[in-house]
Amino acid sequence: MSTFLIQDQNYVQNGLGTLTFTVPATILNGPAIVNVPFTVRFQATIPDYPATGYGAGSGDGHGAGAGGGDIVGFAAGGSALGNGGVGQGFGAVPNNYKQPPVDVRTPASGAEVSSSLVVLVKKNGSTIYTAPAVVPGQLSLEFQTTFLCTAADSITVVLSSSAAADNLLNSVKSNVSISQGE
Repeated sequence: MSTFLIQDQNYVQNGLGTLTFTVPATILNGPAIVNVPFTVRFQATIPDYPATGYGAGSGDGHGAGAGGGDIVGFAAGGSALGNGGVGQGFGAVPNNYKQPPVDVRTPASGAEVSSSLVVLVKKNGSTIYTAPAVVPGQLSLEFQTTFLCTAADSITVVLSSSAAADNLLNSVKSNVSISQGE
């Protein structure tokens, strides 16, 4: 489903989708529209996707004791040489336990997640402008493009993404407007 844009009015959209504008037959109290410039202005905020992951633990465990005690190292006292406890360990191999955060302010480690927002401006179904690609860490996207139109041309602004995070409710917020002139 497409949302209709109204000339000279900002439209705020939450999420992805398609916005459509149809060029009127005439300029208000003027001649028919033939090769008249129109401008699309676009702004979007992109959520900050923090890095996620389980950390890079050694998997060796944090509790390899070698003191006295029973064979598993948990009983107190005794004079026999024991093996000590083998710690549970954290990390990716071999037990897949999540690495606990050192501090609540410490960001998780792992691959950085980024937006894959793609914005296209189309005229009568043909792409006339492609917004620059979003890079990791980029929090906004803004552009303006001007092109010539004739009466009844269909202008669409298409917001799409292959990233699951971009498809969440209220993740990408945009402000789009179309106006006559440059």
